Amino acid sequence: MNLKARLSFLALLLILASASAVWVAVQTLAERIITEWAQRYVEKQVLYDKERVLQPLLREIVLARQLASSPAVLDWLQKPDDIVMEYQGLRELERYRQAFRNGNYFLAVAANGHYYYNNAENEFGSDQLRYILNQREPGDRWFYEFLKQDRDLVINVNPDMHLGVTKLWIDIMLRGPDGQSLGVAGTGINLSGFLNDFVDSGEEGITTMFVNHDGAIQLYRDQSMIDFASYTKGAEEGNHLGKMVNSRDQARLREVMTQLEGSSHQVMSRFVEIDGKRYLAGMAYLPEVDWYEITLMDLEQLLPMSLFNTILLVFSICLLITILLFQLVLGRWIVEPLSALDRAIRSIRRGEYRGEPLNIHASGEVGRLVREFELMSREVFEARANLEFKVQERTEALNRLSQTDALTGLLNRRGMDQKILEELKRCEREARALGIIWIDLDYFKEINDIYGHAVGDDALVLVSQVLRSVLREYDAAARWGGDEFLIILRDAEPLMIRSICERLLRVIRSQVLESPNGAKICMTFSIGACLAQSSDPETALHRADAALYAAKEAGRNCYLIDGETTPSGQQKLVSASHDPNLH
Repeated sequence: MNLKARLSFLALLLILASASAVWVAVQTLAERIITEWAQRYVEKQVLYDKERVLQPLLREIVLARQLASSPAVLDWLQKPDDIVMEYQGLRELERYRQAFRNGNYFLAVAANGHYYYNNAENEFGSDQLRYILNQREPGDRWFYEFLKQDRDLVINVNPDMHLGVTKLWIDIMLRGPDGQSLGVAGTGINLSGFLNDFVDSGEEGITTMFVNHDGAIQLYRDQSMIDFASYTKGAEEGNHLGKMVNSRDQARLREVMTQLEGSSHQVMSRFVEIDGKRYLAGMAYLPEVDWYEITLMDLEQLLPMSLFNTILLVFSICLLITILLFQLVLGRWIVEPLSALDRAIRSIRRGEYRGEPLNIHASGEVGRLVREFELMSREVFEARANLEFKVQERTEALNRLSQTDALTGLLNRRGMDQKILEELKRCEREARALGIIWIDLDYFKEINDIYGHAVGDDALVLVSQVLRSVLREYDAAARWGGDEFLIILRDAEPLMIRSICERLLRVIRSQVLESPNGAKICMTFSIGACLAQSSDPETALHRADAALYAAKEAGRNCYLIDGETTPSGQQKLVSASHDPNLH
C-alpha cells in the first residue's frame, strides 16, 4: 500500500470516529447559533445600508442647500418678473445642474407658481419654464403643502405628472432676508436607479425599506408599496407598515422607533411576522433626513437549518482533517514547492514577473530545481527589461520629434492635426465648443528679406513665447507653417476668444526684436478665430482661415472672429524699426 492510499485509509477512520460526536452537538446548538449570528449580522447590515443610502443623499442635500442660498437665485425670486435677474438665476441653476448626481434641478416660485426644470440631457435648456403650479391640481399639492408647513427640507418621493418622471425629490425652502418663503428648489434622483444602487442590497433574504414617523413607506424595492408624496396625506392614507405586518408587530416597531429617536441607540432589532414568515427586523434612525431604516432578514433563507445537516457537517470536518494530513505529509515537501513553482512559471508567461525573489522554500532535488529556475528567470527578466526600456526610450523620442517644431518647440502641423481631432471629438461628446485661433505674423517675408533668416528665426521664437504666455495648461499652440501659428482653446466661448485675441495683439505689439545691426523691429499679428462644435476639423480650420484672410484684407494688425464682419483690435503703431514698411 503506497503512501497516498495509507493516508486515505487513515482519513476514512477519522471520518467514522467523528460522525457520532457531531450528531448530538449540532442539533442542540444550531438554533442558538442562528439567532445570535442573525442579531449581530443585522446590526452590521443596518449600519451599512444606512451609510450607503445617506452618503449620496447628503451630498445632494448639501448642493441643494447651496443652491437655495445662492444670491443670484434669491435676488431673482424677490423680483420674479425681472428678465435680467431671471437670466442670471437660470444661469446659476444650470451651473448647479452639472454638479447634481442625476444632472437635473427644479425651481418652484411662490410668487407666480412658475415651475422651472431641466434634466441631464439638457432637454429644456432653451425653455426651463415647464408649467405653472395650480393649487387645485392634485399633482401640485406637494408645493403648497410644503409652503404651508414652512419646513426647510423635505425628501419627497413623488411622480411629476407634467414631466412624466418619478423621482426622489430633495425639496429645499428658499427664504428671503426677512425669512419669508420665496419658493422651493432642489434636484431629483432617479428613483429606479437609486433603489437598485443603494436600497436593494441584492442579497437574497435581506430587504431594506425606509419609512417616516407615520410609518409611511418612502423607499422600497417594490415601487408599488412606496407612499408617494406622503407628507401631503393624512396618517391613515397611503402605504404604511400596517399593510405588511400585523397590529401587534406594528406596535412593537413603533415602540422601537420612539426609543431610537429619544436615545443614543444606533440599531435595535425585533422579530416580526410577515405573510406567515418570521423575519428579524433591524432598525436605525436617520436624523439627517428624519427617516427610519428597517432591514428585514429572512433567517430561513440566509441561514437555513439544512446547512447544519449532520452528514454535511461531518463530511466537511473529515474532509478538512484529510486535507490537513495530506498537507503535512506530502504538501510540505513536494506539493507546495511545486505548486509555487508552477505559479511562478505561469506568472512569468503572463509577463507579471518583475525580478523579485520567488520565495519558494524547498530542499533536496526540488530545492535545487527551484534555485536554478529562479536564477534563470531573473536573468531573462533583466535582459527583457533592458530591451523594453531602450525600445520605449527610442519610441518616445521619435514621437516627440515627429510632432514638435524644432525651432519654436511648439507642436508642428502633424501634432496639431492629431490634437484638433481629439479635442473636437471630446467637445462633441461633452456638448462644448473648441476655440480655434489662426495667427499670421505680419510682414514676416520682409523681415527675412531685409534682416536675414536668422532674425526671422528669432522672430518666430519670440512669437512662440508670446503664444505660450496666453495659454492655459490644457490649451495647445502649434507652428502651422512658415509664419502661421495655430491655437486651440478647450471649452471656449466668444468672450474668451475675444479676450485671448486682444491679449495676443497687445503682447506682440509690446515686443521689440533687435537685429544684429541695431535695428529695432516691432511686430503685429493678423488673427482669425472661430468656435468649432462639429467633429469635422477641415470645416473648422476653413472658417478660422477665412476669418484670418478677412483680417489681413482689412489692413492686418487686428483680429476677426468668424461670423463677424468688422475686425477688432486694430490700432496704429509707432514703429521703432528703421523700415516703416514692416508695420
